Amino acid sequence: MALEDLIKKAHSTFLHQYGGDPTKKVTFVAAPSRITLLGGEYTEAVDGFSLLAAGNHHIVVAAQRRSDKMAFIHSLNYDEKIKVSLTTLKFDRADGWANFPKGVLYFYERTGRKMEGIQMVVGGDMPEQVGLGISAAISAATGLVCNILGNNPLDGATLVKLCHRVESQFFNIRGDYFSAFAICFAKKDNLVLFDARTFKPEYIPFDSKNYKLVVVDSGVRKKEREEEFQKRMELFGQLLKEIRKYVPRVISLRDVDAEAYEMARKKIDIILRKRLDHVVYENQRVKRAKDILIKGDYDGLGQILNESHDSQVEKLKNTCEEVDLLTKVVRKQPGCLGSRMAGIGWGGSVVCLVKAAEADAFVKRVGADYKQVVNIYPQIFVNEPQDGAREVEAVVSTAVPS
Repeated sequence: MALEDLIKKAHSTFLHQYGGDPTKKVTFVAAPSRITLLGGEYTEAVDGFSLLAAGNHHIVVAAQRRSDKMAFIHSLNYDEKIKVSLTTLKFDRADGWANFPKGVLYFYERTGRKMEGIQMVVGGDMPEQVGLGISAAISAATGLVCNILGNNPLDGATLVKLCHRVESQFFNIRGDYFSAFAICFAKKDNLVLFDARTFKPEYIPFDSKNYKLVVVDSGVRKKEREEEFQKRMELFGQLLKEIRKYVPRVISLRDVDAEAYEMARKKIDIILRKRLDHVVYENQRVKRAKDILIKGDYDGLGQILNESHDSQVEKLKNTCEEVDLLTKVVRKQPGCLGSRMAGIGWGGSVVCLVKAAEADAFVKRVGADYKQVVNIYPQIFVNEPQDGAREVEAVVSTAVPS
């Protein structure tokens, strides 16, 4: 759905739910989806780098101040509304999706900033369970609304960290920083580089006219994925102790440079070495991709995406049969310069760099070919790098719907 249509729908629903008060402005915020080209969960775990973009899907929030310390939160997608007091906010499983905005309000208050009350409509066209960062987008959009309606806005890095706290502390589930970072800091027609230490964005221009970022969902999520992911996280902790025997003054695995690693890796057990290879070389791939893009070498970027994915297959061992088959399908298509599995693995989506002139045909052929080999018709999304979370203007009349 076009962003303009999402805003219209959010505005119309807001007026229907809460009525129209001409003395109070309705604020609109849009937060995009997140696309991971390189890096991600594994490099973030070692204080490393990721190459990211914002995609074409959005979460939209329409919001207005209240003065009674209450929060009213209505979902467009689920047609549900909850009412909670800002003084007694807590996680409630029964509230489902609404725990994301609730969590933002909870931690926003704990930064010393106070909201007197808020009423919101949350909606979007972002597909669920595809790995596009929907929860981070809801949190980022809510946080930006709080910044606009409050009187002491958070800076971007602090807002990213607040979004992480919603998942890791309010929900008590695994979360990441790079998703909210991409959603908050992305810029149209640019990729953004994430440094897990500095949280300072670095932009690399992307030729959106001639190249597209196509996300293809395998339709598979293996049940062991979280358990296997945690095993690798624990292993990285062991590997840090091991590498320190050979490379001094290493704070995290991100600090192991190529020259020092080449000398040390031969002394490490071969299985451990493979896992370590992936994160050390992946961080280097992010840096190489930046240099290649500055030169406008999109064939080179595609090759790096392929290298990254092949490293996941051979070194990290986190793919699965369906993703391997999907990779073969996308790479054989005309116009596909490279592809890489995104996310923690054992299913999920593949991100492809595709020539714009071939994008429509790519979508049709991939859908048919993957269905033939796996009997799953994949969800496929064509993207151009978009702007990050931002305030947007209303595009509907202020008349209350009958």
